[in-house]
Amino acid sequence: MEKGKSIENLFARYLNNECSPEEVEELLKHFVVEKNNELLRRLIRESMGNSVNEETSNSYEIEDLLNKTFNKIKKTIFNDEKKRSINIMQARKRTWLLAAASFSVLLLSSTTYFLFQQKKENHLIVSQKNVLKIKDIPPGQNNATLTLDNGTTIMLDSSANGTLAQQGNTDVQKLNGQITYRKTDLAMITKPVYNTITTANGNQYQLTLTDGSKVWLNAASSIRFPASFTGKERKVEITGEAYFEVAHDATKPFKVEFKNKAGANEEIEVLGTHFNVNTYMDEPEMKTTLLEGSVRIKNADGVKMLAPGQQAWITSKGIEIKNNVDLEQVVAWKNGFFVFDNTDIYTLMREVARWYNVQVNFAGKVTEDGFSGKISRNVPLSEFIEALELNDVKVSTEGGSIIVGSKK
Repeated sequence: MEKGKSIENLFARYLNNECSPEEVEELLKHFVVEKNNELLRRLIRESMGNSVNEETSNSYEIEDLLNKTFNKIKKTIFNDEKKRSINIMQARKRTWLLAAASFSVLLLSSTTYFLFQQKKENHLIVSQKNVLKIKDIPPGQNNATLTLDNGTTIMLDSSANGTLAQQGNTDVQKLNGQITYRKTDLAMITKPVYNTITTANGNQYQLTLTDGSKVWLNAASSIRFPASFTGKERKVEITGEAYFEVAHDATKPFKVEFKNKAGANEEIEVLGTHFNVNTYMDEPEMKTTLLEGSVRIKNADGVKMLAPGQQAWITSKGIEIKNNVDLEQVVAWKNGFFVFDNTDIYTLMREVARWYNVQVNFAGKVTEDGFSGKISRNVPLSEFIEALELNDVKVSTEGGSIIVGSKK
């Protein structure tokens, strides 16, 4: 009895957004046991009874939701016992869906956790009825195109491991899905030799420059750089999004150049640091986020310094500094996840479009509410869409495009 009471308290704490990931895992383990099925049913029923607007819901709908929610939870718990790798990120805001529905979303799969930040009260979410009926789209992959100084292009996913080319006094080598530039014993080349690595939608790639600096390219991005750094600085040019871990060299500052929406050059100067640069033209702002070290951002309007945890927004009005940025969310793509924190549907679907290489259109009324959660970038598109559809987002297809609307 005391143990049951403890589980009841734990369940209540979860609904109040007070559970740690370890406590949520304890809930999962408890409800794996068959004899605890009735307790789970009762807890779900009680939570629904406290949340459902009786004027708009009849007992049949409630019982139907209870059964479907219970069955999904039990099925997911059974699968999770095999995988034991549930990813959890608690929502930061204490606005919730109908408790039973949010709990079923939590347990949707071992790679998916999604919570919808509901702004309206007395809103009933019914079980999903229409799953996306299209050929599934796999997640993005590790691939890019290397363009050498003479214009020759190399598709990196199909090229064999080993030395791909010699650029000036540098060998271009591929190993385990990454590109590394290594200086040879040849005499120093005075004229810079430039290479470009480009990722398409649905692709990402990693490379190591000759100075030891590491670069991760997100989808629909590029980096142009000298095969070997000469002179008094190390300068690269990017489009799209890239994460940098810059090798320290106080005698040669590292500079990242990109164009803003007006076509003017922006420059980031560092000595040794970890930072992320998002310069997608279809995003409202271009952002530079510092994780460690120091960064100086320079444009025609002046110079701004960034400290760790800060983010610079490049806008038509100049450079704006944001403090206490969610660093996990910023670099989630590099770590293999989507992370959302009250993110609007348009921003969310732009990430989906780039990663799954799919056209996204919006039709009719679209929700103004925000989404928060953590989803692996390794799941197919159908699994991502299933989480959306459980949260009142209507998804359909037309030709090769995804049409996003609202079920409301």
